Amino acid sequence: MNRMLRNACRTLAALSGTVMSAALLNLTASAEEAASGTAAQPATGSQMLLGLLPFAIALLVLYLIMIRPQQKREKEAQKMRENVRVGDEICTAGGLVGIVIRVTDDTVVLETGGERSKIRVKKWAIHENITQMEEVQQAERERKAARRGGIATAAADDGGSKKKKDSEE
Repeated sequence: MNRMLRNACRTLAALSGTVMSAALLNLTASAEEAASGTAAQPATGSQMLLGLLPFAIALLVLYLIMIRPQQKREKEAQKMRENVRVGDEICTAGGLVGIVIRVTDDTVVLETGGERSKIRVKKWAIHENITQMEEVQQAERERKAARRGGIATAAADDGGSKKKKDSEE
């Protein structure tokens, strides 16, 4: 994910460099026209909008590549934190791993270690819910197994129907 973000930043930097050089070239051309004495006409509204178009495109690309995915990740993390239940095994941002024994509005009480020590942690510090991740992974494995089983069943059915057709002829 970090590699993809670095590549996106490089692409965005190259794009913004291109936009800036195009704007500079446009500015240089208009300065040369003014210096050469040619009649420089005032820019119309459409020409001004056309000059701002590269900047608008660069901002749109910035939003689509960096800001929107980050907002999506934050929303998923907030949803995960709100869905913490008693009995879930969680990991905090500081690396503490424990089982939830009590949930309040903004804190969670964890039971950690063999000595069963209890620690109160803010919900914003929850990094991942290990129990939910395991449930999702198990459901994914079951879905893949069902798909493989369905494919194998379909292949066996096709093979059996071909044999019937051959024997009927």
